[in-house]
Amino acid sequence: MALFEHVIMLKQDLSTTDLDGELKKHTDLLSELSGSIIYKETWGLRNLAYPIKNNKKAFYEFMNIEIPEKNLNALNLKLNLNENVIRYLSIKVKSFADTPTLMMKDND
Repeated sequence: MALFEHVIMLKQDLSTTDLDGELKKHTDLLSELSGSIIYKETWGLRNLAYPIKNNKKAFYEFMNIEIPEKNLNALNLKLNLNENVIRYLSIKVKSFADTPTLMMKDND
């Protein structure tokens, strides 16, 4: 199993229930692909540096995930098809960084 730091950005106009539903679908997708979430943070609604698909803000979700590397392409394909996902990024790491992240420490 490979370790990844994974961030997804979701549309700004999602209601709370829609946002929770999208995050649940993402968690289920990871489970389908033999992955698991080790740690998760919600960074909330944040301004974007530039508009993406007519969105000036996005909901950010950060995760430390463990997933077989061969299944990462399948995860990316599913995220590309989801119209509520603006952007995503998965970075392979040797070990996870300290938690909570700096984004969460700034909120304290």
